[in-house]
Amino acid sequence: MTHKRILLAMLAALGALWAGSACAAVDAVSITPWRGDARGAHTIAHDDYCSPGVAGIEKYALPILEARGLKAALGVIAKECKPADWARLKELIAKGHEPFNHTLTHSGELEAGTLKPVAGWDARREILDAHALMKTQTGYTYTFIGYPYDLATPETRKLVKEQPDYLGARAGKHIYDGSMAGLNYPDDDAYFVKWDVYWTDGKWSLYKPGAAGSILIQHTEAAINSGSWSFRTMHGVADGSWEAVPLAEYTAYADYLKQQVDAGKLWVATPTDIIRYRETRRYCPATLTDKEIRFDTSAPDCKRYATRVTLALTASVAPKVSQNGKTLAVKAAGDKRWLVDASPLDGVLKLD
Repeated sequence: MTHKRILLAMLAALGALWAGSACAAVDAVSITPWRGDARGAHTIAHDDYCSPGVAGIEKYALPILEARGLKAALGVIAKECKPADWARLKELIAKGHEPFNHTLTHSGELEAGTLKPVAGWDARREILDAHALMKTQTGYTYTFIGYPYDLATPETRKLVKEQPDYLGARAGKHIYDGSMAGLNYPDDDAYFVKWDVYWTDGKWSLYKPGAAGSILIQHTEAAINSGSWSFRTMHGVADGSWEAVPLAEYTAYADYLKQQVDAGKLWVATPTDIIRYRETRRYCPATLTDKEIRFDTSAPDCKRYATRVTLALTASVAPKVSQNGKTLAVKAAGDKRWLVDASPLDGVLKLD
């Protein structure tokens, strides 16, 4: 065989190889339960922000989290906020932390334990006035609420659901169902987000000190192991607040979260980010045709919640994916699985 024929044969072989990879067939598509194909999701929440007793949130918690690239949710008692607090909240919002409505005065609607009505409670004042104050002072619109003492009547929960800005709420009662305590699954009610509260002795927590890892770490592990979302409620860190988390325990918790995120096992995000993802997965299903992936955006709730989701594609080799003329990054996930992030409202995904 002449050198010319050898060269032509090599070029033909390379062309066939290139054509096969360029036209890799995608056999299936699905939206992963959590962003990045993480096994579980987790929210870090600190209540009573602006209260003078939770100085450890600013002094310790936020610097520790930010050093590890983690975001927190902050339950704001609006009437307690001073001008400097509002200015600081603007900074935190710009960094990706999420303030949530913890009412105007934190007076509470029901007595813990007895569940008797608290005299003078006005749901519209406590919730809607706090909502308006946050927007006036920072320009930010609340989308999530944590009721004082996590107790609320059906009437108050109905009021919240009627507000167009709210996408979710922390569960308005104390008692949960056994091992399900504090864990939320992809199809659970966004207006009844279950949580676990930090107690140094574990009194009101499913998780107890002295077991493998701290209460904080146990709750996070439960989400990873069960494929669920754990919502961790705390107050301050190493300060005079109610059941403040010791500094060493909080630091170990943040280190653990960072390790799990880096390993791809955990998605740590604010409540609204997680709710938007869950509801997008529910209301904006993705379907595969010959050379396209289409999201069904016809449901009103798809447009209401729509956010970037992670698609898992099954293909023998890496597919090429584009949306609106932009090539999307494709990540290998093993066993002929490939991951790509896309937003349902950005149009059809082309498989080239």
